[in-house]
Amino acid sequence: MTKHTINWMNAVNMIEKIKSNSNKIKEMKNIFFIVMLLWSVPGIGQIKSASLTASGLTCSMCSKAIYKALLKVPSVKDVTVNIEKSEYNIKFKENLPVVIDDIKNAVTDAGFSVASMQVTANFDHVAVANDAHIALAGSNFHFLGVSNQILNGDRALTVVDKNYLPARDFKKYSNYTQMKCVETGMMASCCAKNSTAGGRIYHVTL
Repeated sequence: MTKHTINWMNAVNMIEKIKSNSNKIKEMKNIFFIVMLLWSVPGIGQIKSASLTASGLTCSMCSKAIYKALLKVPSVKDVTVNIEKSEYNIKFKENLPVVIDDIKNAVTDAGFSVASMQVTANFDHVAVANDAHIALAGSNFHFLGVSNQILNGDRALTVVDKNYLPARDFKKYSNYTQMKCVETGMMASCCAKNSTAGGRIYHVTL
């Protein structure tokens, strides 16, 4: 009886040790990801291209007006238009800073609005998660509604700020954060410490 009792106690102790080690492994994984996230904040990369859909178009002349406006943006190298879908695929010049708002403003200045917009950027081992802030290619990005992951190579980011998508979709994505910057699009005290407070921040998802 005593022998069986000792064996049972040893088995319980072994199970507790396994559980403890399992929890430690999970904690180490979480710590590792947080370290990677912090390490990746000052990211370096380039915004290579963009794709946008415009709304409010009624004829081919409308498409031509947006096309001409986009070509006037200093960073734009080339624009390809799909008239039927009101889509514009934009390639940017190398070694020139890309200001995403300049693209949106070109559309609005032509008398139309942006229905959706994606930008493709190059990443080099950048950790992201919901509410993660990173600096990339001279712009600040705040990720919403994304799982913990490491980004490498070219990835498309969907801009989910106001005036970049329908109001109902903006409301959906704004629910992923409690930070005030989602309403203003400007850096504030709620943002990462190593980001420039008061500067523009783009809210994006994958």
